[in-house]
Amino acid sequence: MDNNQNLGQRQAGQDEAKRLDDKLKNYTGPEGITTKELEIGLWYVEHKQLLRRILYGFLMLVGAVSWSYTIYVFTDYLARGMNEDAILTRQMVEVSSIGHDYVLQISAKQLAIAPVGVIKSADKKYDFYAQIKNDNQKWWAEFDYYFVANGVETKKTPGFILPMEDKYLLALAQDFASAPLQVQMIMENISWHRVNQHRISDWDVFYREHLNIASSEIKFTPPSSGLISEKLNLNQLDFKVTNQTAFNYWDVGFTILLYGGGLANVNHYALSDFMSGETRAVSLSWPGDIGRVDKIEIIPEINIMKDDIYIPFEGGVGQEK
Repeated sequence: MDNNQNLGQRQAGQDEAKRLDDKLKNYTGPEGITTKELEIGLWYVEHKQLLRRILYGFLMLVGAVSWSYTIYVFTDYLARGMNEDAILTRQMVEVSSIGHDYVLQISAKQLAIAPVGVIKSADKKYDFYAQIKNDNQKWWAEFDYYFVANGVETKKTPGFILPMEDKYLLALAQDFASAPLQVQMIMENISWHRVNQHRISDWDVFYREHLNIASSEIKFTPPSSGLISEKLNLNQLDFKVTNQTAFNYWDVGFTILLYGGGLANVNHYALSDFMSGETRAVSLSWPGDIGRVDKIEIIPEINIMKDDIYIPFEGGVGQEK
């Protein structure tokens, strides 16, 4: 019995000691400081000097590394960098000396302009024309142009020419008592634009897709078998044009060239609201003794680089640019 009693008393003492130990570990003082926080604070006080030495040592190491790198870079610059800078400066001077030629190579070439032609279209009326060509593959131009004949200027007209394009500039039915001499074509305010290759990667494809407007059933009737008025012999030209592109256009111009051995006559016609897939019949008549005509060109003229020429797609044929 005594042994059992002693064991029970010993177990009870151990349990009590454990409870006291748990209370001590979880004790919170009047100011809210726990036993654990007191232990941390005591450890910090005991090791404060050691922590300070560690911090000082780390800062000294960082400073030593930084200064070492600075000294290395500066020494390397003195040994090699100054010489490399001198070489780079000489190269910049050499590049600038050839830069002008390089700029000329990538800049737009001047337009090729043929001499002005004059055609008598009717009594005391003359048509002026000038053929121009753009040999630039990546540049197109906008400009104003007019003709000067016998000191008289025609109306100033805005024009454009696309890359690698060959076209005619016209001034029709100009009044002169006799055939004008020394006619010149003047171009002003020429503005060059480089084709954006991110937007247009293949110019030839872009050009064909946007200017695929075909003419058909072309018939020219001269005055001898056509329309005859009391005062004027009228030439008649009938044809059809079809918009084979996927685009609707607000306006489409057509330059009309009649050949009889050489260029015999010129004219211009315009269509409005020309929709994709649409075919229009055109009938023109104008005076003049043109003579024999053995070839006719009907050339569409649209500045496809402008966004405002396209009619937005709204459920019909065609589409917005």
